[in-house]
Formats: sequence, C-alpha cells, structure tokens
Amino acid sequence: MRLRNYTAPTMPEAMALVRADMGDDAIIVSTEVGVGDQACCITAAIEDELEIPGDSAVRITESTDSVQMDPEPRRQYLRQVLTAHGLPAHLCEQMLRDCDLVEDTDPALALAAAIDMGARFQPIDFDTQDRPLMLAGMPGAGKTITAAKLAAHARFAGKSVFIATADTKRAGGVEQLQAFTRILELDLTTAPDAEALAGHMEAIRAADAQIIDTAGINPFDEDEMQSLRALAAAVDAELVLVLAAGADAMESADTARAFAAIGATRMVISRLDMTRRLGGILAAALAGRVAIANVSINPQVADGLSRINPVSLAQLIIPDDEPREPIQKKAAQ
Repeated sequence: MRLRNYTAPTMPEAMALVRADMGDDAIIVSTEVGVGDQACCITAAIEDELEIPGDSAVRITESTDSVQMDPEPRRQYLRQVLTAHGLPAHLCEQMLRDCDLVEDTDPALALAAAIDMGARFQPIDFDTQDRPLMLAGMPGAGKTITAAKLAAHARFAGKSVFIATADTKRAGGVEQLQAFTRILELDLTTAPDAEALAGHMEAIRAADAQIIDTAGINPFDEDEMQSLRALAAAVDAELVLVLAAGADAMESADTARAFAAIGATRMVISRLDMTRRLGGILAAALAGRVAIANVSINPQVADGLSRINPVSLAQLIIPDDEPREPIQKKAAQ
C-alpha cells in the first residue's frame, strides 16, 4: 500500500494532484479542510496486489459504483477478506454478524457500517484538546516520530507548543526528538520522572498544544504500566497509545486492552504505509475498545498524521477488482 498526502488551496486542485500522481485507481482515504497555509488536504492510497486465499488474487482499487451482492455470497466474500487480513475468527464472526444487520448489499458499505458499530474514531484536534497528550506504547512503535508529527501539525497551525520527553534512558532517545524540534524551532523539555514533569506545569498550561513522548514499555509488566500511569497523572495527561499496524492481531488486541486498563482511550496507528494486513488495527479497535485517533502513512514529519473513518478503513480492507464473481460462482457450486 502506498499512501500520500496532497495539499492545495482548493479541493479540486488537491484532487488533480492525486490523479496526476497516482492515477484513476487512487483510493481517497480522507479529506481535511484548513491544513496549515493550504485550504485542503487529501490522503490517497494505491494498493499493490493483495493475495486472498482461494481461487483469486484481487486488487484494492477505488470503488466508484455500488456493487450488489446477495446476503450469503456477501457474507462468504467478507469472511474471505477479513480472514486474509488476519482478523481472529471470533472477531471475524462479530463483524459478519454486524454486516448481516445492514440492508445495503454492497460489501464495502456493509463492512463500513459494521466497523462503525464496533469501533470508534476520534481524531486528535488541538482546537478542542483540553489535556496534554502523552504518547505511550511498546518499544519501536513510533512514538517519537508521532510526537514530532503532532508538534509539526500544531506548529504549522500557529499553535504554541510544549513538547517534552520522558525517554531519557534510551541511548539517543532525547537526541532523536531534539533533531525534529530543532527544525521546528521548538524547545524540547526533558522530564525523566513524574516529579520532574509536574515541575513544568506552568509551561504546560501556557501552551496551546502539549505533547509528551515516553519511553517504550512492556504492556504486560505491571510495574512499568503503573509508572506510566503515575507519569500521566502528574500532569493530568491523556494517554494515547501508539500502535504499529501490521502486528499480530491478537497481540495488538492484548496491547490495546493493557493500555486501556491504565486509561488510554485513543490510539494512533503508525506504519500504515508498510502494512498490507489490517487485522491488527481492527482487532485492537474492536477487542481493545480503544478509539482510532489518526493514522501515520509515511515517515515525513511535515506530512503529519491523517484522519480515517469507517468508510475509508473499509475501502482499504476491501479489494475491488472484480472479486465478487469468483466468490459468487463458488457459492453457487
């Protein structure tokens, strides 16, 4: 999957950039108005071939026409797709039951409706965010680059930014984030523990956007998780899980549950551009009960993070290169 952001003064101009670069097969993942000094931003994707177990190989392309399928062929087709993405059997059955409740016969729209029933989407918005954001997750999840992207987004929106890191023990942890904040002309605060972080409360309150990076931790180590909870409590921060897309689905669900248990209610999905199986995202959102905030689609700090919704997630999951015919034929046998 290849995803990119396109910004332009108007939506038609942004669309023209998408078509010129990706062609007519591009999937429109999300649109956003009022991005920095540009009026419109479109996140678009184009998919390489995705192998589905069975008779056919299918491709994800933009669906422009509604496709009608009878209930049972639609169910079998969606089961095949969700299984191919690595969604565990019990969550797959949950999704299929929710799809059965949807009258629309288009599988993509049925899946979008089912996702909307079971998952929540709540993007980060510094205009309404009233608590510091504390990014947490396993080592290597992408917390530091996510912190840099959030800082860049706030900076380009004209916000005053407080950015700190509690990742002071990892070799190069401070220097990595400092490299980004230097470019953004932001001061980076280091706070190795809860007491030190609480000492910066005045600066935190004075900023429009507050972002705190943390060290990677083991979600199944009770002591480490309680230390993280105490760090967040010191400044009344909202814990936001950073979860790498493409991890094992059940591991992702367990990780989301562990962070939810200490207060995380939202997660940023990283490395979406390097992932072809999205079962981990669905499992974390469905079983972990943690809302999807944003997705990271490339390593570029300036491009920031993108929004995603049930329809765009369903479009990324559903292949759309005449996949129904083989399934329908198979169902008729």
